[in-house]
Amino acid sequence: MKQWYNNYHFSKKATNSIFNSDMVLHFIKQAIKESAIPEKLIDQNVKIDYNKLRYLITLDKQLNGNFSELKRIVEKQSIVANIAESFPVKDLSKKANFISLLYYFGLLTIDRELEGMYLLKIPNITIQKLMYEYIRSGFEDVEIFKVDMWELSQHMREMAFRGNWHPFFQFLSDQIEQQTSIRDYLNGEKVIQGFLLAYLNVTDFYITQSEQDMNKGFSDIYLEPFSAKFPDLQYAYLIELKYITRSDFSQKVLDENITKARKQLDQYSQSDRVQKSIGTTQLKKIVLVYNGWELCSCEEYK
Repeated sequence: MKQWYNNYHFSKKATNSIFNSDMVLHFIKQAIKESAIPEKLIDQNVKIDYNKLRYLITLDKQLNGNFSELKRIVEKQSIVANIAESFPVKDLSKKANFISLLYYFGLLTIDRELEGMYLLKIPNITIQKLMYEYIRSGFEDVEIFKVDMWELSQHMREMAFRGNWHPFFQFLSDQIEQQTSIRDYLNGEKVIQGFLLAYLNVTDFYITQSEQDMNKGFSDIYLEPFSAKFPDLQYAYLIELKYITRSDFSQKVLDENITKARKQLDQYSQSDRVQKSIGTTQLKKIVLVYNGWELCSCEEYK
């Protein structure tokens, strides 16, 4: 419950975090009824309807600056901004007001004061998953990128229970190859990392962690097994992502990046966070290297 429903602050002076009460009551009600962790951890009643944000992030079937801002927030998990106390409806689409609206919707919360402004962060896993859903919906809404979510979910199931991870990344790579409009958005390591996270979150098999401190380093993606809900889950994943621009690409640069990624995976896999959370699952270490938008290397490091 702490991971999914906690970590809200509504003042820069706050020292204690608070839970979302609606989410907690949903959890308790379902847990009593089912005598187990609820099947659906996100109550439909607390979901922010995507339609409420749609007209703020799209214009004439085009994604606007607010979508880019939403995408950056998801990639960085935070943003430094002021909170507008009020604004007229006609100014809702302005960037500063849009960020404030995300705060009032509960999609962002105050972490602390920073540089005379607020550091606003995504509070918990529930909101993180909603944000990823908004990114996917935004791409699909303007027909930039659309995938078969059922097929993607099946690939995630193969990863989680049979260790068959390659088809998931190959499927996304094939879709990028076919749907050329998405390529304009995949221009940098953090951008691709955020894109992958949006589609790695289509199921609840994993508590997806990004840029977490692990043994004096920061892992790109850790798929922590959600064993409390899926006790028969078999595999966990550490994923190290490397990005090479097309102008810098060569076999030598590729080899150097793969070598560096392998060393980092060894380092992160020994962290207390990973060792305590993998439980009975088997940890797989994956290296992904992108040359621009193209997945040029995809390997398991043992």
